[in-house]
Amino acid sequence: PGQSKTLSFQIVVQNLQGAQLSSKPFCKRLPSIDTFYSLGSKYTTSDDIAYVFERAIKREEQYERNRINVRCVVFLDEASLPNERKMVLKVLHPYLDDCKVAFVAVANQSFDAANANRMLCIYRSLPSEIDQKVLAYGCLGLKIDPTQDILDTQLDRIVSGLCQGYQEVLRSPSIP
Repeated sequence: PGQSKTLSFQIVVQNLQGAQLSSKPFCKRLPSIDTFYSLGSKYTTSDDIAYVFERAIKREEQYERNRINVRCVVFLDEASLPNERKMVLKVLHPYLDDCKVAFVAVANQSFDAANANRMLCIYRSLPSEIDQKVLAYGCLGLKIDPTQDILDTQLDRIVSGLCQGYQEVLRSPSIP
């Protein structure tokens, strides 16, 4: 939790807006995306997930018929929260096998083998101290070069302290 998985996807969505609206030259060459969101929870059912996929597939078909350069993406946030015992995510199998629409899921736990074998899974380790400093400075609108020593300023001491505090929270067995 707290590793900005959802925020990372939002950044992708902001950048993939097609030739006219994307600000980056690389992104202008790619189709824009139409996102269909599903938020996983302990109350999520297979029908809820299937409904989102079916809506996305129908929209994708409309785009293809009208020759519009847009790809539909189903985004399943908190994919590890649906009840695993009820096998809610088994509904993904035919949708992932058919590949009619793109699919992105973010989770705090690994997927079971049946789902993981149908998708590309990316795992991120805990950020290093340098990664955290770069992120902290970036949030402040400042750039730092992680390969160079930072001048010992008050701001750097504050950022370093926040990063060290965050690492302690992550290592604490008493904080889930």
